[in-house]
Amino acid sequence: MFIRSGEQVDQLIRSLLQNKVLAAEARKAGFDQEPLVRGRLAQVSDRELVDAWIERVLEQAPDADYEALAYENYLAHPEAWMTVEMVDVSHLLVSSDNKSEEKALELAQSLRARLEENPGEFEALVEEFSEDPAKNRNKGRFPAMTRGQMVEAFEQAAFALAEEGQISQPVQTDYGYHIIRLNRKIPSRLRPFEEAREAAVTQAREAHLAQYRKNYLLQQLDAPIEIPEGAVEAMVKRYFGENLELAPEFKD
Repeated sequence: MFIRSGEQVDQLIRSLLQNKVLAAEARKAGFDQEPLVRGRLAQVSDRELVDAWIERVLEQAPDADYEALAYENYLAHPEAWMTVEMVDVSHLLVSSDNKSEEKALELAQSLRARLEENPGEFEALVEEFSEDPAKNRNKGRFPAMTRGQMVEAFEQAAFALAEEGQISQPVQTDYGYHIIRLNRKIPSRLRPFEEAREAAVTQAREAHLAQYRKNYLLQQLDAPIEIPEGAVEAMVKRYFGENLELAPEFKD
C-alpha cells in the first residue's frame, strides 16, 4: 500500500485508533469471552499464525538454479516471450466538432486526393490541416502503436495497411475523419533471453516457491495425525460455542 498524502496518513491513523477503542470497549464488556466470539478469534489467530509460518517455511526453502530454470522455461514456451505486433503510423485528423459531418468528410476526401497525387505532402498537410490537439507534440505520429491502444476503427485501418507509405481512405471515429499513413510494420518477435532474463528469473523463482509450498502442504496433509480422545468435541465447542451439540458419528 502506498500512502500519497497527509490526508491518507490521517485517515489511516484514525482508523487504527478507532479499531483500538472499539476493541477495548468490547473487551471491557466481556464480549471477547462469549463462546462464538472466542471461536471466531481463535480461527483468525490460527489463520494468521499459519500464514506467518508458511512465510517462514518459504524463507528457508532451498534455493534452485533459477537462471537455468528460467532458460528451460524460455526454450519450452517461446510464445510467452514474444513481443506484441506494432505499427508505426502517422495520421491527419479532420474534426467534426467544429463543422458538419458532410463538411468534415468533404475536406478529408480532398486532402486524401492531394496525397494521392503527392504522398510527400503528408507532414505538411498534418501541420496545416490536422486538428488533433496532440500534433504539436507528436506531429501526428504514433511510432509504436499496439492493438487495443486506439479506438477500434482507427486500429483496424492502421493494422490493415500492408505497405510502408500506404495511405488509408478517410476513417471515421467519434473524433472526426482520420487519414492514416503506415510508416512501418513492427512484427512480433521472440525476445532474446538476455532481454527477458530478469522477468524469466523472477517467474522461475515464483514458480519454484509455489511448488515448494504446495509440496509442503501436501506432505503435512499426508502425515498421520493422532487425535486425542475428546479433541474433536473440544475443538468444535471452542470454535462454535459450548451449547453446540455434536452429532453422534463425530464424537470420539
